[in-house]
Amino acid sequence: MADSEATSALATSESILIDGANGVTSAPRAHFPQAGAWLAAAIIVAVVVRLVKRPVVAVALLAIGSLPGLVHVLALRADSPIRRGALTDSIRVTLGDLQRRVPWPQSQVTVVREEDDVLFPLGRYALPSRTGGPLELVIGAGPLGQVCRQESQRVICGGTP
Repeated sequence: MADSEATSALATSESILIDGANGVTSAPRAHFPQAGAWLAAAIIVAVVVRLVKRPVVAVALLAIGSLPGLVHVLALRADSPIRRGALTDSIRVTLGDLQRRVPWPQSQVTVVREEDDVLFPLGRYALPSRTGGPLELVIGAGPLGQVCRQESQRVICGGTP
């Protein structure tokens, strides 16, 4: 993955699952560190557009300014129309494997560990009610699209216990 894609907001399946489609940038998680700069930029753009006397020029400026966002939404995000299939497949592989190894509600399961990571919500979706039992589930950190492994009575998804 290219560095620009890796740092781009919502560029990975994991960022879509954690931040959701409304997490347009990583700013909410970082508590909007550049809010002042973006507010200043918005004010400058508003003043420039207001000072332009020809409406056609103002509309053209606004359209040009919106192009990077349009490209991001239509092509660069992990949930963009051209990448939506890959996003669905990566979630389906991980969730499907977890549901095969720990079928609910037939299996009794005790969750041993859950890390605050991308696999955590999938464990919640796959096992909405935990009743305790001989099978232990460990949900560690890890990317989507991977399969879980089973060690005796323990199903491990993500990192090692």
